[in-house]
Amino acid sequence: MSTTLAPLSQRLIALGSMRWFLMLCALLCLVLRPEPGTGIITEGWALVPTLLAPVLAPLVVVVMLLDALMARVFMTDTAGPQRQHYRLAILVNVAIAVVVTLYWLPYYLAIGQ
Repeated sequence: MSTTLAPLSQRLIALGSMRWFLMLCALLCLVLRPEPGTGIITEGWALVPTLLAPVLAPLVVVVMLLDALMARVFMTDTAGPQRQHYRLAILVNVAIAVVVTLYWLPYYLAIGQ
């Protein structure tokens, strides 16, 4: 897998395709966020940022936090390079979950007003 002496880029690549797909979903949620106060459009491509993205963003955050939790569970039984791998996975997942949450927070706060 990865070693503690491996460059960060190699360790990020070694996170695996499922985690990278999850990060891609988080990036799409960031890109597709509509402006706070935007109404829901139920037809055409405008449906994606106004209806689907607001529904999927919290789900992506929950799945990222679940992956961080599972990485922590798996980390308890490992040592050395494998432990560093899981530690990096936890750090990346939590950091991206925080970014997505903070980016979407104004949108969700505008819904309640």
